[in-house]
Amino acid sequence: MKFIPVKVNHGWGEESIALADLGIEDSVAAEGWLAENSIGEIMETYMERVVGEAVYGYYGRQFPVSVKFLYIAGELPVHVHPDDETAEQRFDALGGKELWYIISAEKDAEIFCGFSRDISAREVYDRCTDGTIKEVMNVIHPQEGDCILIEPGILHSAGKGIRAAVIKEASELPFRLYDKDETDSEVLADHLAEAMDFINYGRHSPVVIHSGHAAEGASAGKILSCQEFNAVAVNLKEPIHSYTEQQGCYILYVCVTGEASVQVPGTDGEGKKNMENFMLKKGEAMIVPAEVQDFFVVPADRDTVLIEVTAGERDDTDDYIDPDTEPFLEGEDYEGLEDEDSDDTGTASGRAVTGKHDMNWN
Repeated sequence: MKFIPVKVNHGWGEESIALADLGIEDSVAAEGWLAENSIGEIMETYMERVVGEAVYGYYGRQFPVSVKFLYIAGELPVHVHPDDETAEQRFDALGGKELWYIISAEKDAEIFCGFSRDISAREVYDRCTDGTIKEVMNVIHPQEGDCILIEPGILHSAGKGIRAAVIKEASELPFRLYDKDETDSEVLADHLAEAMDFINYGRHSPVVIHSGHAAEGASAGKILSCQEFNAVAVNLKEPIHSYTEQQGCYILYVCVTGEASVQVPGTDGEGKKNMENFMLKKGEAMIVPAEVQDFFVVPADRDTVLIEVTAGERDDTDDYIDPDTEPFLEGEDYEGLEDEDSDDTGTASGRAVTGKHDMNWN
């Protein structure tokens, strides 16, 4: 499934949304028999067939990641995203962990990420108000192929001359703390007041992975592995054979340069073997559903770089539940329930000993 990019112009530059399942801003399938259906409608209908059983069990009908391309020609506002817990409690949404992949950067381009020293909430408030907040932030001079991990709670911004692909949790909660182009000061004041209790005020060491487009094939060039998503940079020099069953989930391809063909073996109406072909161009995102277990990715351009994204491994164990604890208290009368609900080892057979969060955001 490939989706129609949606371009949005801002005072700082252009944003192209390649994939988003946000309810009010859903990407629409570009072609095939699912054309004109939104990702939300597709998830509503096909559920675990798209994302895999484990992913669906955790996220429900929410496709868990979004993809956008940024062209920063001005000054990106200083902003911050909440973590999963805060986002769930306040906004019934996912948090804002994101990964920036630098497609190109001018020589003097800058990215601001986190504080260069410990700082107080009072100082952050004052500096956001008077416009000096960047003076206490780390400065990164990005290069082509660099990957920058931005955790929730970390203030970040960027200057002109940067093109980047951004893979993030499927959430759109950017709290703008300083924006020189915002004329309504009350908007920024509201954002700042809302964000004060989830900002990370400690000294931050930015996480920069220098991939340099160096990966040859899908097994090399790992960028990131975390519970929200995994990402691999693929410098596609030759065809690769891939299997979603090895991942147990969807595979999302983001094309940052060049062009590729995703080819799926199948049969026609007469039972003859054929190969379905789906083209993926620069600036586009394509989901290979978990149900499609066997496919090939073939370069259609000598300089093709893809980011391969899969679901992270979530730890669903509930910290409040001790699996070694007996399900029934000694000496209490449960009216025979303990006999019906116990196996030969004396543990409850019909009761979960691990908790699983039901994040059904739609």
